[in-house]
Amino acid sequence: MAPGRTIRGEFVRYAMVGGLAFVADFAALALLVSGLGMHYLAGAFFAFMLGIWVNYLLSVRWVFAFRAIGHRRGAEFTLFLVVGVATLAMSLALMAVLVDWAGMHYLWAKAVAAVFTLLANFAGRRLLLFTDWRRWLGGRDG
Repeated sequence: MAPGRTIRGEFVRYAMVGGLAFVADFAALALLVSGLGMHYLAGAFFAFMLGIWVNYLLSVRWVFAFRAIGHRRGAEFTLFLVVGVATLAMSLALMAVLVDWAGMHYLWAKAVAAVFTLLANFAGRRLLLFTDWRRWLGGRDG
């Protein structure tokens, strides 16, 4: 980890980046569903794609100090997306419960689901893509 960087600091930056990605995701969802008449779950999927792209670009530039895959963006983005798809499944399931069973508005349901996925996304991405496992497992510094 770079000098002065802590997991806490990375999480704070990740939460800010996640907030920006959420705004893009949320606005796209509202446009797709309320503006274009798309079903809320289909809209949530497509809006997610925009949000994850914003999250990835900002995360690799500003949030994480170490990149396990380096600058091989295709492979790195694919793994970043895999973590996001796993949490997307949880998010869509939670939205379906909140909207279809609890009668919550789809945008409120999206906001609730986003809170639950923030920690899972940070942990999965940090562990998979932005941790120097050679250092931790081998006991070497740097």
